[in-house]
Amino acid sequence: MQLVEELKEVMTIGEICDHLGVGRSSYYRWKKNNNVETKKDIRDKRMGELCKLHKYRYGYRKITSIYGEPISENTVQKVMQKYGWQC
Repeated sequence: MQLVEELKEVMTIGEICDHLGVGRSSYYRWKKNNNVETKKDIRDKRMGELCKLHKYRYGYRKITSIYGEPISENTVQKVMQKYGWQC
């Protein structure tokens, strides 16, 4: 939202959001939660570290078994596919 920060001096936030087709309240909610790391982000980062540690040689079944916490194989598979971490 660098665009909004640049245009903030010329226009109001409401006008900028109208032009972008975004609600003003949605903008402020996004701005508030922008730097918050969710549980999913933490999970994905941990899986990425495991994959990197093992040089991307392990598949989703092995990563699931060494993850350390109960997690579904389907979840691990989807995350690995999303980021291209499949062996």
